[in-house]
Amino acid sequence: MLRDDSVGLQVRLFRMFCATMCGLCLGIVLPMNLLQNMPGVINLVVALMGVFAGSCYWASLRGRHLRYGLIVFFVLALNPAWFYNAGSAGSVPYYFFPTLLYPLVVFRGRARRLLTAAIALDFCALLVVEAQFPQLLVPFSTSTDRWLDLITGALCSCLAVAAIMRLVMSAYEHERERLSATAAQLASSERNYREIFNATSEALAIRDREGRLIDANEQMCAMFGGDRAALDRLSIDDLSLGASPYSKTESEEKTRLAIEQGPQVFVWRSRRTNGELFWAEVSLRAGVIGGEQRLISATRDISGRVQAAEALRVEEERLRLALEASNQGWFDINVQTGVGRASAEYARIIGREAVDYAVSAQEWLAGVHADDRAGVAAAYEDCVASGQSRTFEYRRKVASGEWKWIRSIGKIVEHDSAGKPLRMLGTHKDITQRKELEARLLHTQRLESVATLAGGVAHDLNNILTPMLMVTGVFHRKLTDPRDRELLAGVEAGARRGAAIVRQLLVFSRSLAQERTAVDVAELVREAARTVREKNVGKIAVVESAEAELWPIKADAAQIRQVLASLCTNACEAMPQGGTLTLRAENTRQSPRATTSNPWGKGGPCVVVTIVDTGTGIAPEVIGRIFDPFFTTKEIGRGSGLGLSSVHGIVTGHGGAVEVESQAGQGATFRVFLPATVKRQSLAKPTQSEGAM
Repeated sequence: MLRDDSVGLQVRLFRMFCATMCGLCLGIVLPMNLLQNMPGVINLVVALMGVFAGSCYWASLRGRHLRYGLIVFFVLALNPAWFYNAGSAGSVPYYFFPTLLYPLVVFRGRARRLLTAAIALDFCALLVVEAQFPQLLVPFSTSTDRWLDLITGALCSCLAVAAIMRLVMSAYEHERERLSATAAQLASSERNYREIFNATSEALAIRDREGRLIDANEQMCAMFGGDRAALDRLSIDDLSLGASPYSKTESEEKTRLAIEQGPQVFVWRSRRTNGELFWAEVSLRAGVIGGEQRLISATRDISGRVQAAEALRVEEERLRLALEASNQGWFDINVQTGVGRASAEYARIIGREAVDYAVSAQEWLAGVHADDRAGVAAAYEDCVASGQSRTFEYRRKVASGEWKWIRSIGKIVEHDSAGKPLRMLGTHKDITQRKELEARLLHTQRLESVATLAGGVAHDLNNILTPMLMVTGVFHRKLTDPRDRELLAGVEAGARRGAAIVRQLLVFSRSLAQERTAVDVAELVREAARTVREKNVGKIAVVESAEAELWPIKADAAQIRQVLASLCTNACEAMPQGGTLTLRAENTRQSPRATTSNPWGKGGPCVVVTIVDTGTGIAPEVIGRIFDPFFTTKEIGRGSGLGLSSVHGIVTGHGGAVEVESQAGQGATFRVFLPATVKRQSLAKPTQSEGAM
């Protein structure tokens, strides 16, 4: 039983066969048999065949196609009719022709072969039985009945065959028209495909798994510079750089990935037929075309994009290097959310890992020094409100816990449709060194101003004190009263102390003549250490060292001796309970302005003298003022406040610098940098008569 909602050729043939058999059996055969003297069984079989064929037609209209039932019923009905209708002498053999035709046109494949063979075997079996058992046949009553029966059978058989053939021919014509229409559609589809294939801006190529070209569009030919025949003769290596990573090996790997994992998109170094190289973006995918596995590639020339990207990369690299060279980093903040990003250089400035990282305005302000935060916040709000560029300088806490001076410049660069500011761009620059240089410069300028004043005052005081000392000498010889002598001695001591201060002022103001010769610093260090040992026997341990080939310096030996004496004296006074004093001299090389205590200091070879004590140290709030003139932490009358000022003046006057490191309770370290002459000269040995401690 066949259920089929569609009415195809087979269904139409089945219905036509049912209608034909019904019409022939009930309209022709049965009435003609009634005119003859035929057995009643024959008429019953014919009537049943007509009725059953009509029932099958009716069921087929309702979707039930009883194809097997019809053929089985007809064969079973023809078998008894064979013997009741005189066997091969009657009309029944004629009905086997449409019956044989029925499975040929209605069935397909194995069913067709089996049913056709079964009907043929049944026909042959009937002939064999008839020959072996002729007594089973029922002969015609008269010759007229036989001729009428033969004419009726032949007519019905011819009509059935004609009807089937007519329907088959009609179906053939219909199928031919359908094939013609399909061919036209295929031709139109091919034209459309070719039009689309060539209309795309990408170079399309279809290849087999071995890389042989199957088809290529016009853009492919134009891009690589040749017709399809020329491209067909070229291999993948011919159309590529031909060297790793753009060779046949990598191409085969891409092909494998496209087949096994799906579409692949990659950048490829391609070659035109004239040898010109260009950058291409290739999209490769596998597909089945015409039942064969094919590789479809879409190639796009991206040389312009690559060149633009490279130009952009170069510009970005230049900007990055420029910012790095100027110690600056950029920031980009959404002023509505306060969230943004900052460059790797800014991360490095504040002591973080040197990568681009997320920042926020809140986190940024939280890191600003409390004394600067209000001003920075006001400047930020003013920048957002005005949209104009604003510059603000502040102290920023870095990852190490230290404070750095930062200069930030920001400007609103983007607004929404309502004019509301959205985005701020700007830079951060580390200006800590500049701030230190400015502070040192101001300090040096202040010292120079004080030194100029001190020089003038010293000369005037010297003119005043000189007569006092001369008069006290004269009166000392003339006065005999002990009380008068005692008073005169006090005046003389005060005058001499004033003269000593005047001398310090003159040194501080650099008013004394300086005779600079080649000096052996190691000898001066040994002399200073020896003096400390003699004055502090058993109280202070002195450790001294000097590099074997210490470079000489060109300096005023007496002034350098005074520098070491002042620093050693201060170190000893900082260790009232005893301790260790370390003096060390060594060669070093400094980059220009490597030390910030002297902005005009020269770089290059120099000798550094380091003096380290284990004393009380210097308080943080004081360490920035120790080189100021007249500043002292000693009791009144014990210090003039000119010792370290003179040290600073002498050293900077020689083109050097002084640095100090100290923490309260942990001692202090002074480093004196003095420019050296690398080429060794004959050294002037300092004489013992030159000032000692």
